[in-house]
Amino acid sequence: MSKSENIKKLLESGLDALKKNKNDKALAFFDRVIEVEPDNTMAWNNKGVALRKIGKLNDALNCYNKALSIDSDLSRALLNKARVLKILKKFDLALFTYEDILELNPEHEEAKEESERVRALLSRRVKISLDDQKKSQKEKEELNLLKERKQELIEFLEESRRSISDSVDKVIEIFTSGIKDEAIEHRDRILNALVSFNEQLQTRINNISDEFTLLDFEEENRNLIDTWYVFKDKKIGELKNLN
Repeated sequence: MSKSENIKKLLESGLDALKKNKNDKALAFFDRVIEVEPDNTMAWNNKGVALRKIGKLNDALNCYNKALSIDSDLSRALLNKARVLKILKKFDLALFTYEDILELNPEHEEAKEESERVRALLSRRVKISLDDQKKSQKEKEELNLLKERKQELIEFLEESRRSISDSVDKVIEIFTSGIKDEAIEHRDRILNALVSFNEQLQTRINNISDEFTLLDFEEENRNLIDTWYVFKDKKIGELKNLN
C-alpha cells in the first residue's frame, strides 16, 4: 500500500470512528496520520473535533489553530474554532472567527446564522450591565435553567428516536416481507418527515437559546445535538437502502 493510500485509509477510519462517537479510537487514527504527515490539515481539524467531544476544549482549539497555521483559509477549522470559543464564552473572539469565515465565503450559511446568535448574545450581555454580584447570580440562574432545558431536550430527542426507530423498523419489515411498493411509499413519507423534524428541532433550539443571556444553549449541548445528527443520518441511510 502506498503512503497516500495508507493516509486515506487512516483518515476514513478516523472519520468513521468519529461518526460513531468512538472518540478515543478516532484520536488514535488521526495521530497516526499526523505522525506520517504532520501538515495534514484534515487530521488536525478532526483531531480537534474528537478532543472537543471528550471535553478537552483548549486542546481542541490548539488543533484547529494548527490546521489554520497550515492553511489559514480552512473554513471547517474556522467554524469548529468559533464553536469552541463560544463554549469557552470567548464570544468576541468567536465573532471575529465567524467574520473570517464570511470574508472567505459571504454565503456561508452556518457562519451567518451562528454569528448572528453571538451578536444577539453579546447585545443582551451589554444591556444587562450587571455588577459582579448580580452577574454571578444571573449565571447561577442560567446554569439551573440550562440543566432544565437540557433535560427537556434529552427527553424530547429520546422519544423522537424511539418513534423514528419504530417507524423505520416497520418499513424495513414491510419491505422484506415483499410488499415493496407500500414500503417505498412509507419510506418517502418518513424521509420527508425527518427533514421537516430537523428544521423544527433547529427552530426549537434557537427559541430556547433566546432565553439565555450569558450562555449559548446550542454550543453547551453540541455533543447531544451531534449525537442526534449521527442517529438521523444512520436512519436516512437505512431507508435509502430500500430499493
